[in-house]
Amino acid sequence: MKKLIAGLAASLLIMSGNVAAHADHGKISGQVAVEVAAKAAKQMTFKDYGFDIGKLDGSWKDVSSTSFAVASLERDYYVVRAIHPDSGEKVYFKIAGNGMVIDAKETNDF
Repeated sequence: MKKLIAGLAASLLIMSGNVAAHADHGKISGQVAVEVAAKAAKQMTFKDYGFDIGKLDGSWKDVSSTSFAVASLERDYYVVRAIHPDSGEKVYFKIAGNGMVIDAKETNDF
């Protein structure tokens, strides 16, 4: 029983060390911000995540990542602009330095 508890404790220490090691990798790159926004756009075609823009039209699932670009780099976040190639509709994504999507709007007024 003592070996089992010791093994469990060792496993927990190893796993928590792994989490701590990944917790602070610094800021993401602009390319990663673009990839995050492209993935978010696809996810937003079937779910409203509570952002100002709401749920996106299903046609956004087929929009290539080449339609996404960094519009600006602010102190703590990226603004990524997406332009739908067929409709010309624009969506701006606010991507935190850690890769989280903070907001999505039709205008770049973050």
